[in-house]
Amino acid sequence: MRSTDNRAALLAAARTCLRDKGYARTSARDVATTAGVSLAAIGYHFGSKEALLDAALVDALRDWGDVLEAIGAEDLGASPGERFRAVWERVMASVADDRSLWAVQLELVAAATRDPERAAAVSADNAHARAALAELFGVPDAQGALVQMLLLGAVSRVLLDPDDTVGADELLEQVSALGALAA
Repeated sequence: MRSTDNRAALLAAARTCLRDKGYARTSARDVATTAGVSLAAIGYHFGSKEALLDAALVDALRDWGDVLEAIGAEDLGASPGERFRAVWERVMASVADDRSLWAVQLELVAAATRDPERAAAVSADNAHARAALAELFGVPDAQGALVQMLLLGAVSRVLLDPDDTVGADELLEQVSALGALAA
């Protein structure tokens, strides 16, 4: 197998292992065995198992980003409310379609709280995600942060109980009720 083939096989295997076992429970041996390469190939191509898993997660998130771009390119309704509802429903459907990706992301966030370098990287990624969500939902940046918080809470609910989803109408109703508290 060529060196570039080994690298691609490792990335694909790491994505599989992340989905099947999660971040913390995936060993270097798991990835190497799944890829059909030696353990040394991980060090050669990525430097460490963590760097490989991080690269695989970034790859998976890029794919999810493509899903979001496709959502954003659709005709989502004329009014801001219609757009919000349509985007929320599609985003939540994509979460349901790939629950393991979200579980790994939340696992990584939890691990980052104990690693300042990783926390800085995750924080920077979150800033990009907030901006992308604001654009996708058609809201100002400050509201993009709120959408991100609501989305992460909704994802947590779905991960724990797939039937415990929050529809767009219910979400907007409850956010409106919260807004009334500020008056």
